[in-house]
Amino acid sequence: MIKPKKANQPKLNNRLKTLLEFSEHWEMDQQERYIFQYYHNKLKGLDPNQINIHGVQIHKTGEGFIMTAIIRHSLEKHLNLQDIRLVVRDSEGKELARKDFNMEYFGVLNTLRARPWMFEFGAETFLVPEEEIQSKMEFEVLFDIPEPTVSEFSLQLDENWSNGLTEEQTASLENTLASMEPTKQNEISVSAFNLSEDENGVNVFVLIRNAFEEETTISNLPLQLLDANNELVAQLGFPLEQFTIKPVHARPISLHFPKAVLTKENPDWTNWNIQLTAQI
Repeated sequence: MIKPKKANQPKLNNRLKTLLEFSEHWEMDQQERYIFQYYHNKLKGLDPNQINIHGVQIHKTGEGFIMTAIIRHSLEKHLNLQDIRLVVRDSEGKELARKDFNMEYFGVLNTLRARPWMFEFGAETFLVPEEEIQSKMEFEVLFDIPEPTVSEFSLQLDENWSNGLTEEQTASLENTLASMEPTKQNEISVSAFNLSEDENGVNVFVLIRNAFEEETTISNLPLQLLDANNELVAQLGFPLEQFTIKPVHARPISLHFPKAVLTKENPDWTNWNIQLTAQI
């Protein structure tokens, strides 16, 4: 961890204290400045290399609410915020509203600086009924940082698949892979893309995506098969015998649910899904 330069960083109780400053884009009277200074003085110091937002007040409007907050940081470099996402929660941690904000006019913060700012939340950003949000209620606001995802995977075909597919079928499989929703980084994602039923049971084609940066081996694949009514049709664990997937690759596999394990007669296959029943 990079340690802060002591000469430029006053400390309070072994933490770093910020200096409050005001934006030229927000005109406020002296009383408002005193209020923000009061709330800023009550804040605990920051750890090194930290960005923090502290909610000051909520004010209900006819279209939603306005939240005032103080943003501060202890990075060694200047803080230049671009687009951020904020989530407002009540005192019990229940999420009230979420919204993305462009911070172009917020400006740049020198190290160990704090600046108040105003955020407007429209009714469309509410996650709860409007009456649950009140002026001057106790709340907290947090940066909502989305988990990193992986959207581009290379197709990994073993010899049987390579020899068994035409060029058109391979291209179709690659298009199916490209159309899938991104998966979380450092996660194994299992997605089915084709189902057929015969007198012996149900055949399902599955793409297993490896979003890790290293090769991953799967020895068992426990799955549930659900029909259009989200009702269980079959549940089975598939031993895969060292099924290895390269990093950031997707590998197809064909799975068979025998008729003996089907628990529902005449399933509705107009829509269907598979789900993992345990961590793999």
